[in-house]
Amino acid sequence: MSKTTELVTHKTYIGNSLGGLLGATILFTEPDLFSHYIIGSPSVWFDSNAVLALQVNKPKVPIKVYISVGAKETPAFEGQNMVEGAKQLVQKINALNSDNIQLKSVVIEGASHATAFPTTAIQGLDWLQ
Repeated sequence: MSKTTELVTHKTYIGNSLGGLLGATILFTEPDLFSHYIIGSPSVWFDSNAVLALQVNKPKVPIKVYISVGAKETPAFEGQNMVEGAKQLVQKINALNSDNIQLKSVVIEGASHATAFPTTAIQGLDWLQ
């Protein structure tokens, strides 16, 4: 008797700040490139919110997307409104109405731009399991 085992390979993108912006850009333009996305404090504000104007492609296979931002990533603390940018990114993803996207969005209480990423990485990886 022979038994076959299917090997499942997941590719995970993890990016923060401008790396989060790059992850969002890949998610919108080539969503099937990665099976999981962990996007921390995305710099949506960069280039006048150009990422929000991108034409979005729906993924053909199931993907998981975790987006988080520190609660203190606002103009009063950081100069840019990263919280609002993350919210707009989540709205754009939700507007796709894709059954292939499982999305979780988190605002990390008490975290600034400098301190949010460790929590993003740990909680994002835990959520992917």
